[in-house]
Amino acid sequence: MNIVKKITFSDFVIVIGFCLIIVGLGIKMNGALEATNNSKYIKVEKRSGPLNMIININTASIIELEVLPSIGPKTAQKIIDYRNKWGKFNRKEDIKNVSGIGEKTYEKIMGKIEI
Repeated sequence: MNIVKKITFSDFVIVIGFCLIIVGLGIKMNGALEATNNSKYIKVEKRSGPLNMIININTASIIELEVLPSIGPKTAQKIIDYRNKWGKFNRKEDIKNVSGIGEKTYEKIMGKIEI
């Protein structure tokens, strides 16, 4: 005895839906692969030790400034606001003119910044 099931329209829609999901995932994965191979993105390698970066306080973005010890989003924005108002820093020590950056904070970041 042969049992044949007719494919209903809802069965067809479900199968097409799954196919579209699979195609969409393939496109997304291909885009991710292109992004990792694109030179405008930063490539990050796994390290066992701390990352030693020197941040230029005259050109750094808010995200780059937040990498510095004791510098959060608000202080990073204050640095950028100060830079926009007064111009570039002439010396590393000038960063202490930014509200919220005192001697203790400067001591933590002085080896990690440049102008």
